[in-house]
Amino acid sequence: MAYRNHRNAASRPSIYQTVTDRIISSLKAGVIPWEKPWQTPRFAGGPFPRNFYTGKPYRGINLLLLWLSEYNSPFWLTFKQAQALKGNVRKGEHGTPIIFYKQLPEHATKDEEATGEDERVPFVLCHYTVFNVEQCDGLTLPEISQPAIALEVDEDELCESIVTGWESRPALYLNSPTECRAYYRPSTDSVHMPARSRFVDAPHYYSTLFHELVHSTGHESRLRRTFGDRFGDEFYSKEELIAEMGAAFLCAIAGIADEHTDRNTTAYIQNWIEKLEEDNRLIVYAAANAQRAVDMILGSTFEEESETSDNAGDAAVSGIPAAVAMNIAPAVYGHAHL
Repeated sequence: MAYRNHRNAASRPSIYQTVTDRIISSLKAGVIPWEKPWQTPRFAGGPFPRNFYTGKPYRGINLLLLWLSEYNSPFWLTFKQAQALKGNVRKGEHGTPIIFYKQLPEHATKDEEATGEDERVPFVLCHYTVFNVEQCDGLTLPEISQPAIALEVDEDELCESIVTGWESRPALYLNSPTECRAYYRPSTDSVHMPARSRFVDAPHYYSTLFHELVHSTGHESRLRRTFGDRFGDEFYSKEELIAEMGAAFLCAIAGIADEHTDRNTTAYIQNWIEKLEEDNRLIVYAAANAQRAVDMILGSTFEEESETSDNAGDAAVSGIPAAVAMNIAPAVYGHAHL
């Protein structure tokens, strides 16, 4: 039986490849999935897609997969969850696959005290299907509001609270009249920015600042990502992707993201297409690291849940388990800032 299952699994595309193909398809269509959240209405409970049954927001790679959808509502649920709420998925509707990590059954009941510090608990990447509430009938939905117009270059209170609320933040040099670049310098653990007045608007300023703050989470005193040596090398490119997605998550949380923060240039998009085609695990691991960086900046903590086929609707809400994110060496990417 094990041999047959192995052969069946080998004949199917890997989940990593399936996810990567979706992202690459979006990029080839000129859409950067981690820069989409401002194109859709906003739920009062938060900017991210969330499970309608549990109320919990999705995280990590699942944000990108759901942002790629054509639906306006941020609410998603499984077929069984729709039935549990006395609703139903309309006949003929196609669901959206998302992913979660599941502990292997033979390790799920292992005594924690018997597990050595150096022994990593095995997890396997799984996927299941969710449906947007717009694909369902019989559900009572909350009110969805349109996003507020972003402020201009003036200081944004919520954005400032994100920056100043991070107690272990790096040194910030944000008011130099002569600084022409935005960058993070690991050697001094400092973020450097052009003066606010040099930016065209608030979204551009704060998205750039958030990008550099995400880079700073990779410092050895924080999440210890390995920084690249030069522009364009493997670690540099992977760290850039982490910072891009982390900044997009923070912009969505702050409510300042709009079409003006978009950077849909041909060269920019082509770069990500090439990187993702080279490494089909990159997008999943980069999203996991971006989520961890955002959690650190916001001081957020999340309880990981048991993943079973019965509660799969809850599973992907928390993204990749902390134990997995800590143990995936390919995800520890860096950046070559000065």
